[in-house]
Amino acid sequence: MAERTPGWLRRHFWLYLALRYLKARRKQAFTSVVTVVSVLGVTVGVAALIIALALLTGFQEDIQGKIIGANAHVFVQPYAPALEGAATIVAVAESIPGVVAAAPAVLLPGMIIGRSAESAFVNLKGIDARAEARTTQLLEVLIEGSAEDLVSGARGIDGRPWIVLGVDLATELFVRVGEQVKIMIYDTKQVNPFGGGGLRFQTFDVVGVFRAGMYEYDRTWALIPLQEAQRLLRLGDSVSLVQVRVDDIFATRPIVKVLGERLGSGYFITDWQQMNRAYFAALQLEKLALFVVISLIVGVAALNIVATLVLMIKDKQHDIGILMSLGARRRDILRIFIALGLVIGLAGTLAGCALGVGAAVLLDHYQVVRLEAQVYYLSYVPFHVRWYDFSRVALFAVLVSYAATLYPAWRASRLDPVIALRYE
Repeated sequence: MAERTPGWLRRHFWLYLALRYLKARRKQAFTSVVTVVSVLGVTVGVAALIIALALLTGFQEDIQGKIIGANAHVFVQPYAPALEGAATIVAVAESIPGVVAAAPAVLLPGMIIGRSAESAFVNLKGIDARAEARTTQLLEVLIEGSAEDLVSGARGIDGRPWIVLGVDLATELFVRVGEQVKIMIYDTKQVNPFGGGGLRFQTFDVVGVFRAGMYEYDRTWALIPLQEAQRLLRLGDSVSLVQVRVDDIFATRPIVKVLGERLGSGYFITDWQQMNRAYFAALQLEKLALFVVISLIVGVAALNIVATLVLMIKDKQHDIGILMSLGARRRDILRIFIALGLVIGLAGTLAGCALGVGAAVLLDHYQVVRLEAQVYYLSYVPFHVRWYDFSRVALFAVLVSYAATLYPAWRASRLDPVIALRYE
């Protein structure tokens, strides 16, 4: 009989016994129920971790993508009130390897007045449409109007300057493409009899509406021609900043360093990561905290594995005594119950991964979790499952399951076969 037994089975009989012990018998119904509960505990914990990390990852990546899409990657600003020699800075920036394009821009706050006297505060951005199309994606997300017309230098009706509004701003003002709006800005260079600045007005033709996907941009931003912004602020050829686009958004630090060396002092150079560092750091901290909190579910499931193994060891005390009396070593007994616990942990981990990934995909596809855009910047919660998070959760669950098997398995291996078979 022993000669007919395959060699691999003789060498790994402990694995064979571990798998057999998982099969329920009539006298071991309670142990079987506890085993199922242990598997379900690991499943729920792993699925909850994957869904939670997918939520925060999706939230972070979606906001990051929209921030990068609406803005350039590197910004050159002067310490002085205005930036002179923008063309030279653009040429220097575009000569650096890794830089895709650079463009000047003027930023100014103002008030916009619609056709029915509705008004709102607005952040105006003066742009060169041709250069802007190469440095940001705002002209790529027009839902009304044509970016090609802006790039070709088109103007509004009767030669009036054009303006492109965010979709929520256009809705609030009740204006559409082809209508006019009036911009009011405060000009500090225009002295009035009281010694302060004055108000300046300009009428613009609405030629486009963009949807950046973030309420902050769609509600408060508007684009106007660069020359018109310079005229309103009386800047001449000066601008507010030069924006730079790079081919690798995570390799901006070397480009910032090279720009600083080539331009010299007098400029404040930063990138999108530095500008939003506090915000993304807070999201990373929330992600870590959520991982720690929800991982407690997996810890509770590990306690169920301990209870399952303790019950099985109690039920199999007679079997352990027989095995040891037949020559089984203590490490073989140890392996049996470690393998038993690992099988439970692996089954729960695989089921939890499948459930978590499936739920995240469905939640993202059907946009189940809706948000108030005014509060959270996004209209719904995206769920993005990343390989790094997925593998980290799976590895964590398996390691916790393994750790839970060590003490019960060690106790089983220390069992005295004489005591186990005393009453047999």
